[in-house]
Amino acid sequence: MKRLLAILLCTLSLTASPVHADDPDGEASVSVSASGRYIGSSDFDDSSGGVQVTSGQLEIEAWGFSFSYTGDKYSWNDKQALPFGNGSDNPWDTLHLLSLGYEFDGDINKNWGYSMDLELSSAFESEMSDSYGAALTGGFSYEFNDNWSTRFGGRISGNSIDTEITPYLTVSYENFAKDGSGAFFTLGAPSSEAGYAFNKASRIRASLDMFEGETYRLKDDSSVARKGYVETSSMLVGLYYDWQATDSFFLSFGPEYHFGREMQLYDSDGDKLNDSHDLDSALGCSLDLRYTF
Repeated sequence: MKRLLAILLCTLSLTASPVHADDPDGEASVSVSASGRYIGSSDFDDSSGGVQVTSGQLEIEAWGFSFSYTGDKYSWNDKQALPFGNGSDNPWDTLHLLSLGYEFDGDINKNWGYSMDLELSSAFESEMSDSYGAALTGGFSYEFNDNWSTRFGGRISGNSIDTEITPYLTVSYENFAKDGSGAFFTLGAPSSEAGYAFNKASRIRASLDMFEGETYRLKDDSSVARKGYVETSSMLVGLYYDWQATDSFFLSFGPEYHFGREMQLYDSDGDKLNDSHDLDSALGCSLDLRYTF
């Protein structure tokens, strides 16, 4: 993990620039985003205990850099029946995620392009020590014509538990009229979407995200695992309405369905504690706001 962090920091120092790659004039915009998400109450498969989750995120982006904070508030049901914890205290209340990133992209020629995204993060319940992670995503794009394009590449990420390498591949299609109306879709992994734009300002889309989750460092005196970790994972399907109200203001909202949900616990050494705990599927919703200066 320390070696991965050193590599990413070195890469960041060599590539970082105050000018975004797709903004040769150096007049990059600054945007502030706020989002919220709610996941309804659901039980664990191996107990009658359950949980519901309310999340909020604030993100600032400028000149290719981004900084975000995400807080996930857990509300537990029937704590004495939960498959972990001491049966009386909440296993945890709020899990925090701080993230610092840098993204740049550009054109190689008329058809080919490239992109790279560097990210450093800290995911924790209370103490931040041993909570750090890093990720590097890079790839290429190719435009076949005005309607069809593809993107492919990979992502390497690491934290105190493990290091993963994940490839990605997508194929996209869009066909818009002069007024902005038309159909579009992106198929592939790790996410896909399809939708219809009514005009240049509004559209509706359905999306599938196959990999949602994070690994959090639990607090020193956790009733679940002292100085241990919890890894959350899930998939989701969402139906959203996007509205570009003005050149500066963007709004998106819609219902979601979360499924394939799991929680895996680890001790302070990163060793698994028993099998993973499956959660029932749950309905939810999300709201995203963005203002660009």
